Amino acid sequence: MNIMLEDCRQPIKSVLLLVVFFLLLIIPIDVQAKEQGSVVATKELKELAEKIKAAENGLSNVKIESEAWVETKTDLSDPCEPWQRTPIYVSSTAWFDGHPGGKARVDVQKEILEWQEGAAPYAEESYSVGFNGQYGRFVRHSIGHSGKTFLAKEGRIIPESPKSLKAGWCHEFTGIHFTLNFYFSGRVLTFSDLFGGIDDPKTAVPAHFEFNWEEFEGAPCIKIASKGTKRFQESWWLDPSRGFALLGHDNISIREDGSERVSTRIRVTKLKEVTPGIWWPMEATHISSPLKSGDPYTRTVYHASNVVANDPNFADSIFTVPFPDGYLIDDQVAGKKYRAGEDPNASKS
Repeated sequence: MNIMLEDCRQPIKSVLLLVVFFLLLIIPIDVQAKEQGSVVATKELKELAEKIKAAENGLSNVKIESEAWVETKTDLSDPCEPWQRTPIYVSSTAWFDGHPGGKARVDVQKEILEWQEGAAPYAEESYSVGFNGQYGRFVRHSIGHSGKTFLAKEGRIIPESPKSLKAGWCHEFTGIHFTLNFYFSGRVLTFSDLFGGIDDPKTAVPAHFEFNWEEFEGAPCIKIASKGTKRFQESWWLDPSRGFALLGHDNISIREDGSERVSTRIRVTKLKEVTPGIWWPMEATHISSPLKSGDPYTRTVYHASNVVANDPNFADSIFTVPFPDGYLIDDQVAGKKYRAGEDPNASKS
């Protein structure tokens, strides 16, 4: 993956940014020559909502082969401090049915995460997790630490979607977090839902968000920005020329002295049209602020090596994760435990 190096010539860069900033103040960016806040703008937003919804609904199935890792940095404002890669890493193959919270499966070939302090701070796992629309399945193949892995050979059936499929970390390393199916306030809310509520008095959309045209990373984009708060500012940029693909997301907290601090920052650095009208993120980064004072900033780097969308030969059976023979299965739906490959109803002498 090609990661852009930050320029260490900070004084020159600062002056250029300052000039650009003042130009933006005196020359408003109006890519589509629309008057913001007018009835026409509201009508346009409703039309855009339909186009975005069509883009969202245009994805019926997708398979992603990807890897992701985590890097750290102590001073986000210092362009000369390099990001340091950590052992945290995931390689996986994932399948989704194209609907937020819908059918999904993720096969993790290798996952290395923080575990505990001391001689073995990182744990390594290999597992599969899926939801077929009715039941969830989890299969742990191996687990280990300090370079030593052990066969686990265990599985579980539950009457709901597994929590790991809903976790933000899962959405990051599969790329879902960088698509139109974004998360607002901890819940699934697509961008068409947000645009569609602009003139609905039952929603708080007009009071909390504003929409305008703005150039971002060289592309004319629709900018969605939060409003009505002095504590934080959140913004998203969507590119209409590439299926309303997400290009960036900023969540900035504002301190009491008025200074800004990055809470989260997403940049999608590479997109691919994986099927007509559907642009999937191939490379992206997600920066998160420290959880406590003294900790570094973290950056998740996502890289997809292969994406296949709307495969006509796609079968829903892929979402039912198979249990290899000999694995110990805990069926929490039927209330039984058995070995895969054996008849769970057979009597034992």
